[in-house]
Amino acid sequence: MPRIDNLENGNLHIHIPIAFRSCGARRTVAAVGDDSEPEKSPLALSLARAFRWEKLLANGDFASAKDIAAALKIDPGAVTRRLRMTRLSPKIIHRILSGDIPAKLTDTALRNPIPELWKEQEERFL
Repeated sequence: MPRIDNLENGNLHIHIPIAFRSCGARRTVAAVGDDSEPEKSPLALSLARAFRWEKLLANGDFASAKDIAAALKIDPGAVTRRLRMTRLSPKIIHRILSGDIPAKLTDTALRNPIPELWKEQEERFL
């Protein structure tokens, strides 16, 4: 717990226990005992959007990625790139959602064609 001590010379000594959390390539500082949910990475948010959009397509709410893009007023290419993320291997998806994102797995890397085979994806990104 945080502690404040008065020193003999009149200064204050403030002690705040902290811990470092890793979120992909980023490290954040959190107070010890802070069990709040860590901030989600941009890749995790993109993945969540991709699965949401895929569900909208499967349910027939939208006919195509182009229709989703028009409704959201974003570039259709951005929608199709995100939708490709739903085809990532379960291991890669787990790593993204757990915040343990390898340095090779970036938004830029995912703009390139993604191999269909999960084993090839894992060799490339993990």
